[in-house]
Amino acid sequence: MIDLGEIVFKTINVGTVSAGGTVEGSYTPEADYVIRKIIAVEKNDASLSNVTATFWIDNVPFTREVIPLGILQGYHTQVPPVEKKLGRGSTFKYSITNNYGASREIFLVLELETA
Repeated sequence: MIDLGEIVFKTINVGTVSAGGTVEGSYTPEADYVIRKIIAVEKNDASLSNVTATFWIDNVPFTREVIPLGILQGYHTQVPPVEKKLGRGSTFKYSITNNYGASREIFLVLELETA
């Protein structure tokens, strides 16, 4: 039997990203985790296909280029795995740019597994 850690969810309220605007933020965990998935949620169920994002852990990007946030929007089974270590005291940072003509209200939900 495989001994898996406990799964916990961390919701980051990115807030409103205005049309053409960019929002940056970060999260520092209190324990050692592995980021299993990042799920993007638009609070009004609008598309995130023309919203781009970059993610870092301790200032090291793990998106080689900006990605359309829409690939992280959808059912849990549709969202690709991330599988990145996020140690206690490390910093997960994000930058999100809204390329739509209307604002978007965004949550990022980190699916974390205790390491």
